[in-house]
Amino acid sequence: MLREWAYAIPFRSSLTREADLPKRLDWYNTKRPHMGINGKTPVQLLNGTT
Repeated sequence: MLREWAYAIPFRSSLTREADLPKRLDWYNTKRPHMGINGKTPVQLLNGTT
């Protein structure tokens, strides 16, 4: 998350970064494929879906 979001995207302040965090966590856990778990999202892995 640090490389892909927190410091890769310029934010006006720490408060704007903090405000963006829930949206980013949702994307990271539900839409972003993770190569360490065979291209699944964490939610797919936990739910046992593809």
